[in-house]
Formats: sequence, C-alpha cells, structure tokens
Amino acid sequence: MIHLRQLKHFLTVFDHGSFLQASQSANISQPAISKSIHSLEQHYGVLLFKRLPRGVEPTTFAIALEQHARRILLDFERSNYEMSIMAQGSLGLVRIGVGRSFIRSVNDAILDLHALHPGIDYSVMTDHADRLHQALLSNRIDLYVGMVNRVMHDPSCLVESIFSDKYVGLCSADHPFAGKSVSIDDLLLYDWIVPEIEEAGRTALEAYFTHRKKPKPTFKIVTNSNEIVYQSLRQTRLLSVMPEGSHYETQFENLARFYPIDFEFERNVGIVRRQNFSSSPLIEKYILNLQARLISLNQQTPDIRQRMPINP
Repeated sequence: MIHLRQLKHFLTVFDHGSFLQASQSANISQPAISKSIHSLEQHYGVLLFKRLPRGVEPTTFAIALEQHARRILLDFERSNYEMSIMAQGSLGLVRIGVGRSFIRSVNDAILDLHALHPGIDYSVMTDHADRLHQALLSNRIDLYVGMVNRVMHDPSCLVESIFSDKYVGLCSADHPFAGKSVSIDDLLLYDWIVPEIEEAGRTALEAYFTHRKKPKPTFKIVTNSNEIVYQSLRQTRLLSVMPEGSHYETQFENLARFYPIDFEFERNVGIVRRQNFSSSPLIEKYILNLQARLISLNQQTPDIRQRMPINP
C-alpha cells in the first residue's frame, strides 16, 4: 500500500534532484527518504531515479508518475478543504477556469445559481486556454470555458462546443485600414500588438505569414492585457487580431475592424471537462446555466454588430 507521505517524499526528491537536499527539505533523515523511495520503486516494480555521483536523475517512470502524484496530493488537499467548508454549512465547491473574454458570462452564471443555491462556494481562475487545460488535467479546476481549438480531439478531455466566431483585425478608428479588406503585403507596413505565444490566435497569425512565404511582422508589444491592447490601438497605428465577438465588448468600443485577405482562422468556444471525471450535481447545474449564458452571448452579438459602425 502506498501512503501519501511516500508521494510527498517522491515529489521532494523529484524537485530537488538529490536525496540529501530532499531529506533536509522534508526534515527527515536521508536513509528514511531513501527507504521511502525504494518502497515506491518496489510497489511499481520500476526504477524511479538513477543514482548519480552527485544527486539523482528522474527516469521516464518518475516523469510519468510525477503528474499523478501531484494530482493525488492536490485531491487530498481539496477533500480536506471541501469537508471543512461543508461542515460549516457550504453545499460544496465549484472550481471554474475562464478565458478573459468570458468572465462576465461565468460571473452571471454564478449569480444565477447563487440565487437558487446560496450555499455553494466558487473558485475562479482566469488564464489562457492552454494553461487552463493544464490546470484541468492536474485537477486544480473542475471545468473551464474558453477557446477549445486545441483540445477538440484530446482524448483526455470532454469538450462541449457552444459557438464559433471568426478572427478579424483591430485598429484605431482613424487608421487607414479601418473597415477595409487588407492584403498581406500591406499588413507588413505596420507593427503589431499580439497575445503571448500560447494563444491560438497568435499562432494562426504567424502561420498566415509563414505559409505565404512572407516575413513575420514586427510584434511591437506582446501582452494579454485587454486594457493595454485597447489603449495601444486607440493611440497608435498598431494592428492586432482577435475574435470578432470580443470586439463587440464594451472595453473595445471606438476601435475599428479590418479584414486580412484570406485569413480564415476561427475561434471555437466551449466548456471543457476531464474525460471520465465524476461530475457532481452542483457542477452539472452550473454547466447548464453557463451554457445558456454563452448561447445568449452569441445570440446578442449580431444585435451589437448592427449598432456599431464598421468604420466609425
């Protein structure tokens, strides 16, 4: 039988790369931590660490075990927390990940469910889709909502697609490109403000130039702050791209769209859970509410589009 302390010892050795340093960190003797690791190796029937003259090196088995060990310990910590808050009257905890474009929908869904079940607690993480995916697989969140392009066929995930929208260019209202279809050569005349490399839109933009054997444009500013994007575009001649639906958010009002010719990338939006995850009734209720909010958001976009001029 494996004990939690053995997994803690394993991760301490894994992180420090040394039995000595791990024993000092865990405040136990070096022989004790070596015995703990040896017991794990006997249980699995594999070598977890190569013993080197100075320190240890994790084997491929250790690298595979590491993510499971962290998840098990995190699950245990979560169970302690949930039992504690439920003992104090909570109905349970729903842990949500959300991309920046959908914070309002997530919050509205929380408020809707809170009105019916005020005893539910919530934990909300905001990040890029790739990092939310990692958080989901490590069981730090129960679900996330955002772009699902990269996980549509991931066997570890259960993806519920809600809607899709096309990426468009974004610039200042008085930019020469405002409201126009723009050739790839003309796009190279200006510098850009773009998301960090993890974002699928940034990857698609780079591929747009690469596949046409064009140099990559100058990325003057790299940021995932919507406020910085808005202020930079409004006050300069910089260009950017983002999903069309995001442009209709209040934070981007007074900016104009443009249309890179033959740039056909679309964002697929959905809710993602771990495959084979035992979902609670609380989570299922929240997901149903969130689905309704996202569908409503998508249906409202055409109305907003009609009220906003293409070239203000």
